Amino acid sequence: MNARSRADDDLDYLDEALVVWAREVPDLDTLTEGIVERIHILAHELNVSAERTLVEFDLDRRSFKLLSKLRRFGPPYQRSAGTLANDLQLSSGAMTNRLDRMEAAGLIRRLPDPNDRRGTLVEPTEAGHAAWDQAVGTQARREAEIAAVLSYQEREQLHRLLRHLMRAFPDRDHGPKAWHAETTDGTAVSREPGG
Repeated sequence: MNARSRADDDLDYLDEALVVWAREVPDLDTLTEGIVERIHILAHELNVSAERTLVEFDLDRRSFKLLSKLRRFGPPYQRSAGTLANDLQLSSGAMTNRLDRMEAAGLIRRLPDPNDRRGTLVEPTEAGHAAWDQAVGTQARREAEIAAVLSYQEREQLHRLLRHLMRAFPDRDHGPKAWHAETTDGTAVSREPGG
């Protein structure tokens, strides 16, 4: 048995807690409870890591989320304030406050909307793009280091299993998705994932 196999077989504090829970709640499914608790612990640790990364680049979750939304739209990375508010499920007042803070920090700029005299377009500044790129790159490297305790095949298997587990919440839109793209002539193309 190699060192990695021995380390994988070692029990940890959660395993010890599960023994106690099994004693105190005899009909408890300790395997399921262990899975759920490990997901909670990992989610917490990943969130702490992400928060540290954002702080390094003078971002907070709200600013990062808005910059991410703009990046997701693709070039020219512009959307109306109303569209962003709707996508982020914010009131117009909350969106205005967020945009004011981000504009003061030099992360976004507001432009007149050429299609709506009263409208405003929002786009990241160079500083906004740079902060987002650096934060995403840094956190991706940190997450890769964390995931490196698993082999590539184990990561693929875990990814598939977690996707499957997420489908236990169908009302949260975790079901299979069709993939959509536009061809260069503007026609839409669709296919099922993996197809």
